Amino acid sequence: MSSCKHEVLTLVPSKSNKLRCRHCHLTITEDELGSNCCPECLEVHKVRRRDFEKIIAADSGTIRYCCERCGMIIDC
Repeated sequence: MSSCKHEVLTLVPSKSNKLRCRHCHLTITEDELGSNCCPECLEVHKVRRRDFEKIIAADSGTIRYCCERCGMIIDC
């Protein structure tokens, strides 16, 4: 179980073509991902990481949040 209290949440849009970096948890659209590597990891850590996960659009009536600290997706 995570020790994160999920205090910094971001609303995930219901229809999404977004990707999230598995390392820094940056959320970015496929269109914005021009160089195919995470711009945040490249700028901060000087490492070209291409390990992303797709953020699946939620079913109607479900609201999804993403914790900015640990990257966990929370369904409400």
